[in-house]
Amino acid sequence: MKRFLRVAIPRHHPAASLSCLMMAASALLRLGYYLPREMDLFTLLVQLLLPVLAACAFLLGMALGGRQAKAGVLTALVLGVAFFLIKATTFSPLHQALCTLLYLTVLALFSATLLGFLPTKKLLYPLFGLPLLFHIFVEDPGKYFFADPPVPVWDWLPEISVLCIMAGLLSLSVSLECSAGK
Repeated sequence: MKRFLRVAIPRHHPAASLSCLMMAASALLRLGYYLPREMDLFTLLVQLLLPVLAACAFLLGMALGGRQAKAGVLTALVLGVAFFLIKATTFSPLHQALCTLLYLTVLALFSATLLGFLPTKKLLYPLFGLPLLFHIFVEDPGKYFFADPPVPVWDWLPEISVLCIMAGLLSLSVSLECSAGK
């Protein structure tokens, strides 16, 4: 397959810095929410370790830069998609199917873009931006803000963590530097 772009992840771009901040916030929110709780092994592995390891791989790759940035981001992407796919098993069958399609599309498009196989990064903006907006304006208000009975703010932390992941990937997409490939 022919590469269309050379894609670089600039560590010092403001959007790349924001993506690191969002990923760190996501991990800290998960740690803050889950560590004080008693957890079964599944919850420990899926709800805590998998997303925190993804955030750590992302942050380590970004800190190292160069090819290590791509390796760290791609590792984080695979771990994150695994987390979201497992999480989707708790949804209704239709919601699970749609989310599974979205997560696999994220894995394919983001990987292909980062490795230079797609001729543009612009597909990533709606790929990350639209689900983020959907959560903020459609799904989450009824679940958290206007829930009856009200949901304690502490119980919002896992969802805020997910929103941070989406915002981090959107920010990273904005920061990508693309040039013509060979």
